[in-house]
Order: sequence, then C-alpha cells, then structure tokens
Amino acid sequence: MAEGKTVSLPGNREGFLWKRGRDNAQFLRRRFVLLTREGLLKYYTKEEGKGPKAVISIKDLNATFQTEKIGHPHGLQVTYRREGRTRNLFVYHESGKEIVDWFNALRAARLQYLKMAFPEFPESELVPFITRNYLKQGYMEKTGPKQREPFKKRWFALDPQERRLLYYKNPLDAFEQGQVFLGSKEQGYEVYEDLPKGIRGNRWKAGLTIVTPERRFIFTCASEKEQREWLESLRDVLSCHLSPLHLLSEKQGLGVVLLAEGRKGFLHLGSAVKPQSPLCFPWPSFCQGKIQTLHITARKSPWHPSSSNWALLHVLQAELGLCRTLSWLYHAGLGSLLPSPFLFS
Repeated sequence: MAEGKTVSLPGNREGFLWKRGRDNAQFLRRRFVLLTREGLLKYYTKEEGKGPKAVISIKDLNATFQTEKIGHPHGLQVTYRREGRTRNLFVYHESGKEIVDWFNALRAARLQYLKMAFPEFPESELVPFITRNYLKQGYMEKTGPKQREPFKKRWFALDPQERRLLYYKNPLDAFEQGQVFLGSKEQGYEVYEDLPKGIRGNRWKAGLTIVTPERRFIFTCASEKEQREWLESLRDVLSCHLSPLHLLSEKQGLGVVLLAEGRKGFLHLGSAVKPQSPLCFPWPSFCQGKIQTLHITARKSPWHPSSSNWALLHVLQAELGLCRTLSWLYHAGLGSLLPSPFLFS
C-alpha cells in the first residue's frame, strides 16, 4: 500500500534503478524496461538514442533480495545466463516500494513464461519456481584440480534449483570464476566431511570434499560451524531429485513440451503426452528462419533411447535446423538413460 492506494498488478514496467558497473564499483542510474508479453528485460545507459545495453530473456532470469551483500536496504540481485555463464546485476532504488514493485513485476513475467512452457500444470505448482534464493552463501577456500595448488579464498553461492555451486573472487563480481554441478548420489555425487589424506588447508582447517564422476573438489571453512552448515546445505541438494523443476517428477506419463523463442517473444509450439514416431508438432510456416532458440523440456518417460519412439532423438534429427540454439532441460526420469545432464545453448 502507498498512501492508501492499492498497488496494481504488475505487468510491463519502465523506470530507473541504480546499477553497479561490471568493471568498477560505481552505482550508476540506468533505465530498465520490462516487456512481460515478449518475455524480455532491457536496460539502457544514459546515452539517448542508443539501443539497449543488454536484452535479457525472462526464461532463465532470477531475482533475489541481497541487501547485506549489496550494502543497501533496497538491494536486488538479478541473474541470467549469458554465453554459458551466470551474469549478475546488482541494483537498488531509494524507495522500498519501487524495488518491491520491480521484484513483483519480474515474478509476474516469470510466471507467464512458466505457464507457457508448462501449460498442463496449474499455476499453484509453478509458483515455487518463479524465483529462488540461494540456499547458502559465504567464503570458503579451495584448491585446484591437481590438489597441490595453494588454497585461495573465494565467495560461494549455492543455487539449489539449478544444482550449482558457483564461486567468485568477490561477492559482487559480474560473472562466476567457476561452478560445480551437483548431481544425485545415484550418479556418483557425494560430499564428505574433512579433507582427503595428505591434503592440508592454508589458514582454515575445517574441510569438506565434493566428489563428482569427473574429479574431487576440496574446500576449507573458517569454522566448524560454517563447515556443518555447508555440509547440511550440500547434502540437501544431493538428496533432491535431479531436475531444476523437480515438481515434474511427481507427474507421470508426460512427454515433451516445445517452446520457440524469437525476437518478439515466445511461442508455445505444442505438448505431447506420448508422442509417436516420428515426433510431429505443427511448425508454422512463419517460424522458418525466425526461431532463435528451441526449448525442449523432457519429462519422466518410459521410452528407451534405442527405441524408434524415443521422441527427443527425433526432435534433434528433424527440427534442429529451424533454430540457432537448442536448450534442453532434461528430467530426472531420464537420468538412468543418459550419462549426464543435457544443456545445449
């Protein structure tokens, strides 16, 4: 409420926010434009007449309040995927109501995207996946892949929905230095208390080890309390279903959803419960050459890769030529059939 007036439902939005520069620590005033129907967030520099500095797709955008990290009571962290990495935008506004309105507008745009991507699910089941908070953040020290490199202090952020442990040199870095994907225990992912034999930390002695099919990641924490909190958070992620949208694991018999993305927004091409071979969705003639990204979401499926009915292989063989990018979000039900998560972008 503001001066007794009811706040209207969020939709398209335009306004100014203070944004932290990527290469310096200055917060500068930038114009932001949210186009809900098109599924886009744009921001502009102060120069007039120029195009947007960035055009951000709502499909993988997240927003979370980070007042302590940003150092402002109305601080908001916006993240999105850019060339395979996570881009962080740190913004704030002098008005608490204004930043909350922006947060709600971004959530509304995200919900619209999810409803298009998963039309068979009720809104109530999509709401938990609109935006998310980090399960845990803080400093740890890590060594390199050979485990003979000196331990270096890094800022870590654990994203439970995307199952990624990201690490940064500084908390307000624009991009992560690296990340650790956290699969399931069934796929050979584990976390152990303490350090492997023969390895000693630099300053911090409370250690933990993440084991993946490819390598071991060695970390040390500032205290035993921090060590326990990290172990608990990491084990929580490893014990969950291997899917960014793990709510889909509760549904049975669902097949494939295709969503095309172009410059003007999203187009839901179709869904199939049990597609036959070959998989056929209606490709409108105006889509040819205009689709930038084809999003394929695979649900729990009884199909085997060797079967001619396996829908996803037919999509890859027959339809990839329609677009420049393929984004494939795979479901835990296929985890026993595929060696690793698929994400092409």
